[in-house]
Amino acid sequence: MIGKQAKMERMQERADKTITAPGAEDFLAAVDTFARAVRRARGAAATTAPESLTLSQYGLLEPLLEFGTARVRDLAEAAGVTAATATRILDALERRGLVSRDRSAEDRRSVRVGLTDAGRPVLARRAAAMHERERVFYAALAPADRAVAPALLRQLAELIDDLAALH
Repeated sequence: MIGKQAKMERMQERADKTITAPGAEDFLAAVDTFARAVRRARGAAATTAPESLTLSQYGLLEPLLEFGTARVRDLAEAAGVTAATATRILDALERRGLVSRDRSAEDRRSVRVGLTDAGRPVLARRAAAMHERERVFYAALAPADRAVAPALLRQLAELIDDLAALH
């Protein structure tokens, strides 16, 4: 924790020096726009098509592409939501026949989630569509932007996590 505190203090010192720099207000407005887009995307409703997934549903199920099954707790942690939120999302997906849940044989308190035969292609199509859109976006970036984009996106992710943790 001390490391994170020291990092935050260093960041605050730099912020105090640069907040009046040209472009700072534009950057702050852009961060606000980005944060609002993240919130909208997480709360966006799925289309009425039976094969659609919201971004939140996709984020919860994405680990199943690699692992096949996973515990609800692990899916929730990976998606950055509470177990209760994950359970509500899974309830809706189970009603649609996209996932199944079973109690673990080793630990009866643990519930494992897996994709159904109907759910696998839905998740695979959503993943393919998202990855294609990301590739198109990357290809449209200027070479200089491509060079800095990965680090900047990771820093923005940290910022969003930090903002979410504020009380």
